[in-house]
Amino acid sequence: MRIYKKNIGHYVMLSFEINEMNIPFTGQIVVKEDNPVVREVILERAEKIDRWLQLVNQIFSPYRRDSELVSFQNQSLRLASTSKFFQEIFVLSAWASDITSGLFSAAFAGKYDPTGIVKGWAIQKAEKTYLESLLSDPTFVAVNLNGGGDMQFSTSPNTDWRWQIGIVDPFDSKKVVNHFSMKKGAVATSGTSRRGAHLFDSATKQAVLGRDSNIISASIIGSELIYVDIWATAIATTTVHDHDWLKSLSGSGLRISYNGTAERWIDHQLIDQRNLTHA
Repeated sequence: MRIYKKNIGHYVMLSFEINEMNIPFTGQIVVKEDNPVVREVILERAEKIDRWLQLVNQIFSPYRRDSELVSFQNQSLRLASTSKFFQEIFVLSAWASDITSGLFSAAFAGKYDPTGIVKGWAIQKAEKTYLESLLSDPTFVAVNLNGGGDMQFSTSPNTDWRWQIGIVDPFDSKKVVNHFSMKKGAVATSGTSRRGAHLFDSATKQAVLGRDSNIISASIIGSELIYVDIWATAIATTTVHDHDWLKSLSGSGLRISYNGTAERWIDHQLIDQRNLTHA
């Protein structure tokens, strides 16, 4: 596994990439100095994250015949016989449906499919377990783990480092439509701009399609990736006319519809609504 280096001001950013679950996962570690010991520690943590993601894929892949998920879907494996992680996600899926008033659903095409929650859960666990703990050493300044645009990040309280987070325009990936600067937290984005009709509307029992009033992209900023990932998926199933979810969602975010309407909110209140313009 390679370590990539980038100098940023008086800090050094060391990064690695892992490809699992058909997704590139990137870890970024900001340090005060680059040396062989620091790199050895980062590689050791990266290898542990890789093994963790392999385990997650082995349990939850909908494409592997030997995964627990496929066995559960085929009714050849009962819930009581599944692993502790499978049962944890099963409970989280029910909780996600409850807090979003049913907007989030772990059912797709008539089967239990929690893939909408698994990636964020896996990233948060890995960042908290293998990367955030590095910050107890003063050499390490900040860490993050990103997978498919969903990121959990942390910073030592004794430094001036802040993560710069840009929300990409779903109509033009070269543009950033909003920007956040934070030391600690999480960001998740969901929608149909890249992956097409993979989201399920629990009200209509149909896949979410790319119509004008539907949402092309929903990005949520908060403290924990599991929470914001659930809500990003949930809000991506709404329409531009629906704001009932605002009363239940903490934090801030941005959602963009296929007709170009962009809305920002903070703590249950819309603070900006405008039309995106494109050349």
